[in-house]
Amino acid sequence: MNESIIEFAFAHPDVAVIKVHGRGSFLNSMDLQSLTDTLHKKNPNIRIIIDLEHCITLDSTFMGTLAGISIEQNKAGMGYLTVVNAQKHTRQLLVNLGLSYILDMREMAESMPVREEDFQKAEGEKSSRFEQIVHMIKAHNQLIDLDTQNEVRFQSVIKYLQDSLEREKKKKEDTPDSKT
Repeated sequence: MNESIIEFAFAHPDVAVIKVHGRGSFLNSMDLQSLTDTLHKKNPNIRIIIDLEHCITLDSTFMGTLAGISIEQNKAGMGYLTVVNAQKHTRQLLVNLGLSYILDMREMAESMPVREEDFQKAEGEKSSRFEQIVHMIKAHNQLIDLDTQNEVRFQSVIKYLQDSLEREKKKKEDTPDSKT
């Protein structure tokens, strides 16, 4: 499967299961964030389970997004984000960046009370380049806050993203309709 897809279904009115197919990356991390924000707006008490059985890899932006979602869910009193069915490689990525401290990682999900036909594709909102860069910076800062070793790992990424953000700000300032 070349396409990366995020799907969701409800296992219970207070439990949503989100499946990640393909790659969890900066390309779909905003879709995941948007979906979880929407689910929490509709039901502040919802617990989210992330199923990574069909996820082949995760990039740092996606993992930072998972960290942020987990921290917010825990602050809301719902416990840390549950991640199930992570392949060995994906699990190791999460552990290496310190996410194992803030994720409830389980080897295999007990039989989920959700049928495959109940899952629907999450439709992401179109976002600007500026919004994408802000999201990526926030995701990487989540990782840095989680483990100080991540600061060294991602300092060049943060610098690149901050420079990109400045370029985008400059473009907005130079665009005639942005002054209204």
